[in-house]
Amino acid sequence: MIKFIAMRLTGNWLLAQRLVTTTLFKLLRLVFITVQRIYWQLNGTAQKLREARLPHNYERSAQVLDVVMVHWFCRALPVTVNHFLCTHNRFENPQYIIDNENVTLLTFTEHDAVFCEAKEKGKLDALNLHTINKIFMQ
Repeated sequence: MIKFIAMRLTGNWLLAQRLVTTTLFKLLRLVFITVQRIYWQLNGTAQKLREARLPHNYERSAQVLDVVMVHWFCRALPVTVNHFLCTHNRFENPQYIIDNENVTLLTFTEHDAVFCEAKEKGKLDALNLHTINKIFMQ
């Protein structure tokens, strides 16, 4: 009987593993985003996103996304939108962010603010980000 001993990767092997997994994730994300954009064009979500940016549509301008997968090369780097694979859930009033105690600011750019919502209050764990919703403010 052969026994395999799992050893923790260190040094160059750890770097190589992270490079490979990051490259695979980026390729997967590229395919996922491409298919998603086509799907959003077909089902009308893309049109609703464009309309949500208009000032008179403020009450439906927060897009709620469900996180499918999260990956980043190094946990010391800041979180960006590129670390997530998400699917569209619904549009909400931005007041939802203020009224909900489970929502916190994750990151922002000059165009978007990304908030995350834990499934339970106090249960947002950086190692378990796939259990959150992501809310984009545009």
